[in-house]
Amino acid sequence: MLGSETGKDPAISLRNSFILSLLCVASCTGVPMSERSTHSHRFELVVLGIAQDGGLPHLGCQKVCCVEARKNRRQLTPAALGIIDHVTGHSVLIEATPAIESQLALFRSVTETDEIPRHPIDAVLITHAHIGHYTGLIHFGREVASTQAIPLHVSERMASFLTHNGPWSQLVQLDQVHPTVFIPGTPFSPIDGISVTAFAVPHRDEFSDTVAFRIDGPNRTVLFCPDIDRFRGTLLEELIEGVDVAYLDATFYDGRELPGRDLSEIPHPPMVVTMERLGVLARETPGRFRFIHLNHTNPALREKEIQREVEKRGFRIAEEGERIGL
Repeated sequence: MLGSETGKDPAISLRNSFILSLLCVASCTGVPMSERSTHSHRFELVVLGIAQDGGLPHLGCQKVCCVEARKNRRQLTPAALGIIDHVTGHSVLIEATPAIESQLALFRSVTETDEIPRHPIDAVLITHAHIGHYTGLIHFGREVASTQAIPLHVSERMASFLTHNGPWSQLVQLDQVHPTVFIPGTPFSPIDGISVTAFAVPHRDEFSDTVAFRIDGPNRTVLFCPDIDRFRGTLLEELIEGVDVAYLDATFYDGRELPGRDLSEIPHPPMVVTMERLGVLARETPGRFRFIHLNHTNPALREKEIQREVEKRGFRIAEEGERIGL
């Protein structure tokens, strides 16, 4: 029997050798084992949702897109991102959507993190006050999670809206969320090691202004721009400058999905226009530009031919659960 000559269990010897090698690596790098990450990147961004505010299927929709989705139990949740620090375990949620519980469950499953009671996330960032982007905050209230002082990074106008309108005002009064105002154009750090800059973008601003977020990690920079009223002038080029991956508003494909609607009332940039504008850059850096915030009627969600055309041109449609090392 192997190892019987020394009287030692070979499995134990192998395990001890493995432990010693790990200790050697830790001592050589000067990083305690308890603080070392087994992931290739310390910070990781996770896509938690890709749909427009109402998700898929969409309440009240009897079109084929949603009828088939209900039949096949296909569900897509509103656009949202998560960021995890694999060393400290600290995490960030970008957008508090109506599907916040299932999205945080997805986040925990792909990042192997545990929820801490009353502290399910370390910071929340909100782009604007449309229902698919902030109404999930209601689950932080005393009736559900009853969180404690979750930092909520928002614009000054968004902070005022939440502070002076119920039921959000109760979250603030009970210190279940703690509004922290950012200044567009000025970087801030929701967690150590990650820098975020908000950029004002034009949109329907009934209750708050709207921003896009530039997220800077040690190795990569990501843009999150889920809602905008057209890329006028040089705004698109300014937003993507120096960005490794850009998640861009893809509410509509080309407008055909909303026959009879006045698109001037919902002036999102069609995917076909964005692809035409960024065509050369996309071909040079495939996968750099990824579409997010797709309306339930957007044919790019279900038509294979369109999906192949999008990828052929160097673009991608974001997928729930996809991960990017920062």
